[in-house]
Amino acid sequence: MTRVKNAIDRLKQLGIAAQIFGEGPEVVICVHGWLDNSNSFQPMLCKIDAKYTYIAIDLKGHGQSQWRSSDAHYYFVDYVYDLLKVIDVLQVTQCHLIGHSLGAMVCGLFSALYPERIKSLVMIEGIGLVCTEPDGIKQQMLDSFEQRNVTGKFKKRLYSSFDALITARSLAGDITKKDAALLMSRNTQKVEGGYYLTTDPRLKTQSGFRFAKAQALAALKDITVPSLLIIGDAGYDFVKQNCSIFKSNFNVLEVKEIPGGHHCHMDSPQQCIMLVEQHMNRNTLT
Repeated sequence: MTRVKNAIDRLKQLGIAAQIFGEGPEVVICVHGWLDNSNSFQPMLCKIDAKYTYIAIDLKGHGQSQWRSSDAHYYFVDYVYDLLKVIDVLQVTQCHLIGHSLGAMVCGLFSALYPERIKSLVMIEGIGLVCTEPDGIKQQMLDSFEQRNVTGKFKKRLYSSFDALITARSLAGDITKKDAALLMSRNTQKVEGGYYLTTDPRLKTQSGFRFAKAQALAALKDITVPSLLIIGDAGYDFVKQNCSIFKSNFNVLEVKEIPGGHHCHMDSPQQCIMLVEQHMNRNTLT
């Protein structure tokens, strides 16, 4: 338990909140998707192999982690740098990575940049990068700057009840009310008159910059880390499309399908963790 407390305390120095499951010698870092938090991994981490310690982080601006400063914004590449700082502050020489959606893309790019730090990579409903073609980059920036200048557009919204909040979260995405309640339990603040989200409203601002496809393919070229992509049989078509674009960037890539939607790791947690640990076991020295 001392090791677990030390890890939590070290991450707090970065403004990163986390949950830890297990106390095994092999470290696994889990990175959630956009507007989610580390609770998205809870269902699949109920029964885990004793050899692993899973560290599920809340990305900046999400869950219980700190927001970026008032003069900053949320650029994708900064999440990759945050992950580097997480691994450094934990003093982990090598670890396994699991990412869902946005988190899968963060972990994928990290594995391309620092393959020597990663033993294995698992991507759940996410691969490659979200791209903007060159002739759309100017408009991408203009739209982003216009959104930033709209006073009050991204202020916190007050929900009348927790049920109203989880209903809104369920309707906003491919997620059940049960799973929405689990996510929102780590993502809300009770105040007089209702509930606020603890998610930074600025996360909904359109991204100011995205890679063009050619740049993304170059950045992700020759990923040597053994990789597994898990997709839901009712998941997002975007993921399957990106898989066809980026699969050749991986020297070793296995693709597995399980029942569920975009949050298939919550829909089918036991099938998911079985595939995850089989993959990590094949890439762990014993």
